[in-house]
Amino acid sequence: MDVCPDKAPSVNIYEVAAHELDMVAAICLDPSVPKTRKKAMESSMEARKRWLSSMMQVGLKVAVALGPRRGKLGLIEYIPIQHASEPVQGKNSLFINCIWVIPPIWKKGVAKTLLSYAIEQGKKTGGITTLAYDGDKWFGVFPYMPSSFFQKFGFKEVDRDDSRVLLHMDLGGGNQPSLIRPKTQRIPNNGKVVVEILFNNQCPWSGWMVDKAQRALKKYDATVVAVNTDDQKILRKYGLARGVLINGVPAIKRMATVKEIESLAQKYALPKSQETKKQ
Repeated sequence: MDVCPDKAPSVNIYEVAAHELDMVAAICLDPSVPKTRKKAMESSMEARKRWLSSMMQVGLKVAVALGPRRGKLGLIEYIPIQHASEPVQGKNSLFINCIWVIPPIWKKGVAKTLLSYAIEQGKKTGGITTLAYDGDKWFGVFPYMPSSFFQKFGFKEVDRDDSRVLLHMDLGGGNQPSLIRPKTQRIPNNGKVVVEILFNNQCPWSGWMVDKAQRALKKYDATVVAVNTDDQKILRKYGLARGVLINGVPAIKRMATVKEIESLAQKYALPKSQETKKQ
């Protein structure tokens, strides 16, 4: 555990230990999340805590921003790049899996404080890297991990795949990371459209979205497969941590909403009632 006073008044940065992961859950599912949704996400959050505990054994750190009376304001999660939760390759660098600030205090400097702390930790390794997004809105609402935010701190674009931007700050390590590109998968032809939904336990919202999407797609004549990319072999095989493939072809390269996934199903697969009439 480590407590580090920050330059901003009344904000401390605290490194969470493995037995304190409820602090992380309180930020991932912050007070703005409706109680019914929190209840539905209990299993996904428990899976995230198990994943965090496991990855802490290979160097993962979660730094939490604490406000007055230890109010939980946000977090940043980082790990040696060889264990990154995104499809990247490199060395001599930390990798930021995510940075998240609870919505009521967006644009109050908390994210800046968290990132500044992580950059200081990156100096010990030789660099710091992240996968950001250029113009994408996750859940169709907010710009998650926007590239412009990181670039203000001196991160440089070193690789790109459409709106996904790999950013890196060299802090003496002298190594430039790169993306592992999304790959088309060979799918057995069983006469049905195959929808593969990729998720991992790094983010509890990922598993929750998969569950909702699976239930929404039951009305379509399609084979729906949930693919967990926690395993590095699976991550590298697909070249994606989260996203959607249709008949083996990457269609969405980030966490998708149920509406987006259902729109793809409507495009490629008939509703089951229509399929029955056709036959």
